[in-house]
Parts: sequence; structure tokens; C-alpha cells
Amino acid sequence: MTQLKVWHPPVVLDLALEVDPLVPDPLPVKADALFPLSKEAIKRRLLDELWRAKAATSPRSVVGVVLSEPILDAVRKELRGRTGHNCEAADLRKILAAASLRAELAT
Repeated sequence: MTQLKVWHPPVVLDLALEVDPLVPDPLPVKADALFPLSKEAIKRRLLDELWRAKAATSPRSVVGVVLSEPILDAVRKELRGRTGHNCEAADLRKILAAASLRAELAT
């Protein structure tokens, strides 16, 4: 990008609310699911809270925590205690990323 005066980072979109009107759920269940979009909920910023909760527990966030150094170190120590084998954190990261985590989230 040349001759760009102002650059804004890309907007991150995470799904915070999903309601399928064609599912045969009772009307009160659908109404409760749509409540975060109501005027009262917006005044109380409930949609913001819902979005923060969804973002905090998103697969990308969880993968980031699982592949963090303190967690990998704890898993390495637990494996050493159970098996007597002292493996490297980098090896554990590869194993976890390949075996139990989706590839696009582990990068």
C-alpha cells in the first residue's frame, strides 16, 4: 500500500448471536435468544457483554491459551511425572496442534 495517509487495522468479526427462525423451538425460546438485540438490552450493553464472553471462549482464544508456554510447561511436567520422559515444549506444541486442534486455529 503506497501513498496511504491513514491505515486502520481490519475489523474482526466474531459471531456473538445466532438464531434460526425455522427451527421448531417455542416462541419464548426464540424471543429469549433475540433479547440481546432489544432496546433495553442495548441500553444495558448486554450485547457487548455477550460478544466479549463469546470472544473470550472462542476456539482461537482457547487454542492460544492451550498452546501458551505456562500450559505447555505444566503438561510437560505432568507427562514427565507420569511417564518419566522429559519432552520439549516445542514437541508438545506440534503434537497438540496436529492431534487435537484444528490446523487453521493452531497457527
